[in-house]
Amino acid sequence: MSLANPLKHWWQSKNPFSNATHLSDAELLLQYIHSRHPELMEALISRHGDALYHFLLTLADAFLAEDVSQHTWLKVIEKPNAYQRKTAKFRTWLFTLGRNGLIDELRRLARWEWQPIEEDEVSTDDHDDNFSVLEREGLQQAFDEALMVLPFAQREALMLQLEGFALEDISTITGDGFETIKSRIRFARKTLKERLEVMA
Repeated sequence: MSLANPLKHWWQSKNPFSNATHLSDAELLLQYIHSRHPELMEALISRHGDALYHFLLTLADAFLAEDVSQHTWLKVIEKPNAYQRKTAKFRTWLFTLGRNGLIDELRRLARWEWQPIEEDEVSTDDHDDNFSVLEREGLQQAFDEALMVLPFAQREALMLQLEGFALEDISTITGDGFETIKSRIRFARKTLKERLEVMA
């Protein structure tokens, strides 16, 4: 008989959070609420920390993105009960906290610029959403530069989609309507594609 299974069972009995990586986000947070064990929060941060920071970085400078990211996680740590499991997925709630925290900071620093977008400017026809042009060498920097030219609302909607959020989730995070989000993403993709094709 192999010693692997008995040793594994013994280790898990000594460390009840050794299987934390196999739990869902909601399960991790629920166990954290009951135990306040830091390993559970560390698992969530490991799972979503980089993505949250990257999203914030596309909307602000590195210092502000780092600061807001840390404050967002502090809110989760201090008030985990604020998460309503039936309302949204943990990741959606987390990005909502981060996005709202960033806007609050931009307003406090008098750096908030809202650029309204006319909905009728955007075609509602479906088109190829793949940035195949990005596969060419040397265009990542061009993409980053073109991205920063987009209005805030378009940039955040596009980056949330690139982070894997569905349109419904993006609507929840931003507080804007489903059709508005679709329009912003389409307009952002159209603008980026045109810019990148010129650069290519």
